[in-house]
Amino acid sequence: MKRSLVLASLLLVGSVASATDINYFVAAGVGSGHWKVKSDIAGLTSTTVSDNGGSISLDGGVILDNTHRIGLEYAKYNTTGSSSMYSVGLGYDYLFTVNKHFQPFVGLAYTVNKYSEDVANTATVTVDTNTVNLTTKIASARVGADYTFDNNVYVSGVFDYGFSKSGDTTWGLTTGGTHYSVNTSTDAVSRFEFLVGYKF
Repeated sequence: MKRSLVLASLLLVGSVASATDINYFVAAGVGSGHWKVKSDIAGLTSTTVSDNGGSISLDGGVILDNTHRIGLEYAKYNTTGSSSMYSVGLGYDYLFTVNKHFQPFVGLAYTVNKYSEDVANTATVTVDTNTVNLTTKIASARVGADYTFDNNVYVSGVFDYGFSKSGDTTWGLTTGGTHYSVNTSTDAVSRFEFLVGYKF
């Protein structure tokens, strides 16, 4: 893993150094996300909680030769109930130039997603913790398009889908005098987003 990270860093530095045209960008976006959180209660049952909510994001990075876009993103999701979620990610897009205004793109992203939910005791269930914290590492594929105006302002629409997810957390609960181990993980995540940005 360490060797892979070093190689990726060297390739990135080499790409920046060899680029003949370097531009920077910043963008802000709003979107709609969908995610599922799954809890397996050992020896008892399995439950999945599905949620849809809005998101806001801030992006920034570099565009090389008007083709390779590399950026960082912070996103905050509007979750329901006593839960919260945000993510920080690194993304790469390959831009196809149709004309000076329109560029469809495909890309990949690696995101660290932080989900938190408060849990409480009930008349029949006692939990070991007041808050369940879940960190998920997500690899996503995405597709979208940019439209750039003459003043370097651009708008973008993008859909991303998490195709690989890793990370879970284990906590416990007691019911009927028996203690159970609960394993919670992210089961699915996707998002559509609309952004307004500026290239400089």
